[in-house]
Amino acid sequence: MDKYFTIMLIPEKEKGVKSIRIPHLVLKTVAFIFALTLILLSVLAYDYWQILSEVRQNNHLTIENRQLREQIQLFQMKVNSISEDLSRIYTFEKKLRVITGIEEQPEQMYDLDSLPEADEPEETNSSNVPVKNSSSKLFLNSPPELQDFKRFKKNEQYQDLKSLYEQKILAYFGLNASQIFWDKWNELTQNSLSLASSFAEFDYKFLNIKKVIKTLEVNINKIDQFILDRESFLRSTPTLLPTRGWVTSYYGPRISPTAKVLRMHEGIDIGAVSGTPIVASADGRVIFSGSKPGFGNIVHIDHGYGIESFYAHAKKVIAKIGSTVKRGEPVAAIGNTGSSTGPHLHYEIRVNGTPVDPLYYILDI
Repeated sequence: MDKYFTIMLIPEKEKGVKSIRIPHLVLKTVAFIFALTLILLSVLAYDYWQILSEVRQNNHLTIENRQLREQIQLFQMKVNSISEDLSRIYTFEKKLRVITGIEEQPEQMYDLDSLPEADEPEETNSSNVPVKNSSSKLFLNSPPELQDFKRFKKNEQYQDLKSLYEQKILAYFGLNASQIFWDKWNELTQNSLSLASSFAEFDYKFLNIKKVIKTLEVNINKIDQFILDRESFLRSTPTLLPTRGWVTSYYGPRISPTAKVLRMHEGIDIGAVSGTPIVASADGRVIFSGSKPGFGNIVHIDHGYGIESFYAHAKKVIAKIGSTVKRGEPVAAIGNTGSSTGPHLHYEIRVNGTPVDPLYYILDI
């Protein structure tokens, strides 16, 4: 085999031929180095392209991470807002329980500052919303599940959730909790781990809000059932003024206008134009409709639950004995029959046979 490569140079004008001898080994070495360099440059170019791609990806992930954190903060604000709304609904539900008689008015007063991350309610209106009085107190507080929202970081449930999320995040990086004390954590890992507290806070609040909603649902269903059970009683309570007119004599002792002696007036007198309609003050059954001495034409209605009403001195009676009447249904008309000095309605309410002041019941005066 030849040991050399010969390169011959032939000038155009000069005489003589020049030849260069290159050892075969040198030429192969140069060719090898060139090929190796080309390969290395290709590898470096590929790596550089990969690095640029990763830089773009990292920038995208950085923006995405920032958006994620902002979204988590937004979720936290929404959760806090929902907790405030639930506190107001809870207070309203407690008031309904008191109003309907399911439970007694609580004697304890609660400071508004104890409410969970809620703005102090403003002084109120006619709606059943928590009100701020001069001493900044409420009779009804927020749900127990929401009272610790300001101090949630000390809650055992929150700590358990945070620990669980930390373990999950560590698992993503192939780490475990024991390595916290041994490895030097880089900034990215620390930032990722800091999300555990945000995730745990959201889960903690969400789970407790679900508990409150479930409790409220059960309680409101109980109120609804209680109101349905009491509906007939409410319809049978004589809260309606039975005629349009003016009260000329109230319940209590008075000088009788006919006998001129002190007597107990067991109802109220409502003066009105003769013929003015008299309506039933509540649902009930007519047990008497006719004339009685002293009362003249009278309608006697049994409302049930021991409550009865009487409509005396009527010009005429409309309701018939044994008929069922509804609240606001005409039963008679104003008159001047019986022991009467002028057209008016003598209206009585008796509970278990005992006369009581009708004004205790009437709501539309």
